[in-house]
Amino acid sequence: MNMDLIWTMLINLLPGILIAVVAYFLIDKFLKNETLRREIEVRKINSSQIAPQRLAAYERLALFLERIKPTALVRRISAESTAKNYEVILIRTIQNEWEHNLSQQIYINPDTWKLIYSAKNATQNFIRECSVELSDEATAAQLQQQIISKSIAEDSPSNNALLKLQVDIQGNP
Repeated sequence: MNMDLIWTMLINLLPGILIAVVAYFLIDKFLKNETLRREIEVRKINSSQIAPQRLAAYERLALFLERIKPTALVRRISAESTAKNYEVILIRTIQNEWEHNLSQQIYINPDTWKLIYSAKNATQNFIRECSVELSDEATAAQLQQQIISKSIAEDSPSNNALLKLQVDIQGNP
């Protein structure tokens, strides 16, 4: 009799257990799909808000690289005083531009950011080298002329970084 009672209970419970198992898997699948849908929505919202900021960051850094090109820099800043003072002014201008754009690194490819940083340092070193080549009594105009003539003969450190910016933005619209 005990065995009959156990079989009867199992037969009566089996449909309920099957329904519970099926319900569990259906609810689990529904919740996973719902979570995936929400993640996709969040990504879509993030990309629609971040994409314009990212593009603006690339534009600002392209402008930065153009502004620190030695020829552009010396055309913008008038050559007054001594070569040493002019060197300090040029390097300080580059550093101020850099500090103004530091926050853009969160939107930029890390390798590109390193290249931009290297271009900034190379430009500052280029200006120092031009200044060292002149005498201590040299004027700002002489340093300006030295920078322009040397820039014509050499490739600007900014050029490779600008190219990398273009590749990044065209490769990741």
